[in-house]
Amino acid sequence: MKYKKHITTTLYVITLFFLLVIIAVPTFVASMFLGERIYQPQHNSADYGIESHPITLTTDDNLALAAWRTFSAVEATHGTVIIVSGLQAPSVTAFFGYANMLAQNGWDSLLIEKRARSLSEGREIGFGTTEWLDIKAGMDFLDNDPRAGDLPIIALGTSAGGAAAIIAGGEIPRLDGIIAISAYSNFIDLYIDLLPTFNIPRFVGIASTPFMHLNMGFRLGFDTARNTPVRGIARLGQRPILLMHSTEDWQVPFSHFETLRQAAAENNIALTTFLREGDWHFVCYDAFVSYPSRDIEFSQAIIEFLTQFIS
Repeated sequence: MKYKKHITTTLYVITLFFLLVIIAVPTFVASMFLGERIYQPQHNSADYGIESHPITLTTDDNLALAAWRTFSAVEATHGTVIIVSGLQAPSVTAFFGYANMLAQNGWDSLLIEKRARSLSEGREIGFGTTEWLDIKAGMDFLDNDPRAGDLPIIALGTSAGGAAAIIAGGEIPRLDGIIAISAYSNFIDLYIDLLPTFNIPRFVGIASTPFMHLNMGFRLGFDTARNTPVRGIARLGQRPILLMHSTEDWQVPFSHFETLRQAAAENNIALTTFLREGDWHFVCYDAFVSYPSRDIEFSQAIIEFLTQFIS
């Protein structure tokens, strides 16, 4: 009888310990991001060979966002590309090289520093689920700008920026197209995928998923937390998207690209893809991130995708 009681007590202890683990792990991971502001070094557009004009955008939830506008290097513009960056780094000002590449090919750019980052207001990041509103703030600005007029507007983002761009595409019909670089399909799935890099077994992530949902829901709003890229891509309708990913990306595993590609196929979305062998989170080779036009294959994939919007 004592032996049986000892086993029962041990099982209770193990169960309680496991329950504490699956509550604590998502709370700890969420605390690494939520409730935090991110500060990154600011870059000067002149160092990238392009002039920029700082502006301030206002979101629907009344946040002031820092943004910079650049203009086509040719006489007329084909339209505007809204550029946003990743989860924590770098600042979007590190993408002035992308703006230069686009300008040389006839496109204006609007670079937006997303909420809770550097010069923009906001108390916490939102894993892309709230940042789509930052892209909408850029859309609202362009909708009232004579230069933008009825010309095409494309959203380009990397990593969490790519996720936000896809979500924005699903929410904003006026966006004409999306370029998503190393985007994740769902932050919850990314959380599960990355736990082993912290020496935490994957099954802990799977078991703790409801608690991560609760963390995100209480912090960001339960309606907001349901905004995912895989849901957004299914809502693009006839608007095209370019998905770019590297096959060995450890920050956003390749499985996320495959999930997004499958969702696009199931919903008859006009999908273009660009894959690069190896671990290149920016897809662009590291040596050319500041000057992406020097990465011929990468830059041509973007410019060729944009040609379909030129009348």
